[in-house]
Amino acid sequence: MADPLQTTPCTAAPLAGQVAVVTGAGGGIGRASCLRLSQAGAAVLALDLDAASAQETARLLQTQGGQALALAADVCDPALGAQVLTQALAHFGRLDILINNAGRGSAMRPLWEIELDDWQRDLTLNLSSQFYLCKALVPHMVAAGYGRIVNVASAAGMEGHPLSGGYAAAKAGVIAMTKTLGKELATQGVIVNAIAPALIDSPMLHSEWFSAELKQQLLDRIPMRRAGQPEEVAEMVLFLASPAVSFSTGAVFDLSGGRATY
Repeated sequence: MADPLQTTPCTAAPLAGQVAVVTGAGGGIGRASCLRLSQAGAAVLALDLDAASAQETARLLQTQGGQALALAADVCDPALGAQVLTQALAHFGRLDILINNAGRGSAMRPLWEIELDDWQRDLTLNLSSQFYLCKALVPHMVAAGYGRIVNVASAAGMEGHPLSGGYAAAKAGVIAMTKTLGKELATQGVIVNAIAPALIDSPMLHSEWFSAELKQQLLDRIPMRRAGQPEEVAEMVLFLASPAVSFSTGAVFDLSGGRATY
């Protein structure tokens, strides 16, 4: 058996020659992750529902000397995975990394008052979308004998969150899916992990449904007394997407400024 320390050397560009797909790449955690992966040597396929935002991210990477391609796409489309794989192979010749980042919350209300359409939307956008891409891209990674998948969950999925039942349930599903897929792929060379951010200073934090009162309540629960920055999340995304992570799979990595107690 090969020594993993000999097969995953520490270099200035640990992702040189690799190709990463990032969803929700138009801003916040997604854009910061694209930048960090590109700086580490990866070519990036930047997906976002908003075409202009995806293109802006790709241009930003290109101006810094990186390889990038923008794709305007709806992650709620079950057929998207096949398109992503085709685009990655056509433009870059390979696909090594999937960062399932796209998602958002919804209007705050008690669980029993959530409309059925809103409940389904939360589950589709925040959970099923990640399943769709994993389903489409995992066989390619298994055939290649290598892959890294990072699923963005949430502290809400670990703890539950009042008035955000659909979002919390979906993110809890992401965690369970990650643990399951990590176990299923443990001997296939494909590593699957999740991150669980708490309050991050991203566009979602400034959504119309995110009241000043709610922000303060969440800040009060963070021992560091501040929101995290997308760039801080991107550092963990890079670590989990790298060959250096070779004996941790199906795990959930905390990004909560000390809030987590589990």
